[in-house]
Amino acid sequence: MSSPIAHSLIGLALGLIRFLPHYRRWDELAGQFRALWRPLLFCVLLANAPDLDYFFGIFRGNVNYYHQTVTHTLIWIGVTALAIWAYGRFRERRASWLSLGLLLALLGSHLLADWLTVDCAPPIGLTLAWPFSDRLFNATWAFFPPPAKQTLAALWSLQNLRLVLVESAITLPLVIIVLWFKHGRAKH
Repeated sequence: MSSPIAHSLIGLALGLIRFLPHYRRWDELAGQFRALWRPLLFCVLLANAPDLDYFFGIFRGNVNYYHQTVTHTLIWIGVTALAIWAYGRFRERRASWLSLGLLLALLGSHLLADWLTVDCAPPIGLTLAWPFSDRLFNATWAFFPPPAKQTLAALWSLQNLRLVLVESAITLPLVIIVLWFKHGRAKH
């Protein structure tokens, strides 16, 4: 499925949409990044969160063993977003419905990116509707190339270098577009 590069850049773009105020000068942007690094990092980490299932596969000797299972379902996305939102509401007393929407978008962006990735390793697709259905969902057209992830050595292959370049070429423009829209419209 998609690499952390695509997930991170998509999460960063969503975080910038939500947290970055409009700015006029580039030094203002640098200052905003210094001030916003925590919420932006949270957005990047949350966009990658469904891949926590790789961690459990390490203990089986196959990082892919549990991948695309429970953490790659709409139920997990909804429950996780609600749990984080409820914690924020309890702790800060100000978590809005907009916050819940952002959480759903960040976690859901992971599934969307994985769905749009060529899947060559069985099972082909995502079990989005689990536990209600075991049906596998995969895009009829996908534009992210498949990763090599059979072994730890495969992670550093030319195939994955190509994957990172293609994903960057597709997702980095999202970040640039958000920065462009936020630039030059600052209110005095």
